[in-house]
Amino acid sequence: MVRVRRGAREVMLTRQGVGAIASASLAAFGILSAAFQVALAVWPSLTQHDIWILILLAISCLTVGVWHTWPKFETDHRYRYPDFAIQVKCGDVLDEPENVIIGFTDTFDTDLEGGIVISPRSVQGQFQKKYYTGCTGDLDFHLDRRLSGIQPSASEDVENKRMGKRDRYPIGTTIMLERSGKRFYAVAYGYMRNDLRVSCSVDALWASLTAAWNSVRIHGGLDPVAIPVIGSELARVGSLDRTSLIKMIALSFVASSREEIVSRKLTIVVHPKDRHAVNLVDVERFLRTL
Repeated sequence: MVRVRRGAREVMLTRQGVGAIASASLAAFGILSAAFQVALAVWPSLTQHDIWILILLAISCLTVGVWHTWPKFETDHRYRYPDFAIQVKCGDVLDEPENVIIGFTDTFDTDLEGGIVISPRSVQGQFQKKYYTGCTGDLDFHLDRRLSGIQPSASEDVENKRMGKRDRYPIGTTIMLERSGKRFYAVAYGYMRNDLRVSCSVDALWASLTAAWNSVRIHGGLDPVAIPVIGSELARVGSLDRTSLIKMIALSFVASSREEIVSRKLTIVVHPKDRHAVNLVDVERFLRTL
């Protein structure tokens, strides 16, 4: 029942939904009206019921329009040049069988204690608890080894940043980690302020996505890759809602893939608690335009 109410609200009470219904209904009108004209030519006696035929035609067109537009809880689109697909679905990104992109901050902080530096509720926090059993030492070892060849862009002193790591790396720095037979791409997309709040601009997010796609291209062997709606939680990109963030992720992936293919499939995973904030009708139409 909840899904029905959400679907009705998304289709009937949004500009995109109403527009999609109108387009689908007009297309159905052309097909059904031609069929009725053929039927009238074969059975002229039907003209005695012209009012009922018009009512039936209108109801049929509207039904087709709503059916065609009714939101799915996942959507996908395949592109031919080059050959790849994008899927948007509800779920837990860490349950996906694909390799996964995880958002980190520019300091690659990992401290989950008390949720002060990194929130256990974040995708990064859930990743650490699931694949590193909350042991930051093991994760830090792998991160430090991968970061050893990368020059920090800045370093904070203890007076300015009293908790967490103090070396900063360029936004977009991406580290590939292997765990349980999967590859995880830890991309620095958020700026960790000295007061431990995380911020991210649209430009920074775009640069981070571009860098992440490049790392996937190098290390992924065209294997499918999944990504959460980066920028929607604690490092919220204030000017973009979740629907716009999904569009941005998809657009970035398509742009990078048309320079050189990244992966045969990208899955953008929306957490179930955020489904009500995503207009999949709008997303589906956007994917078709790319």
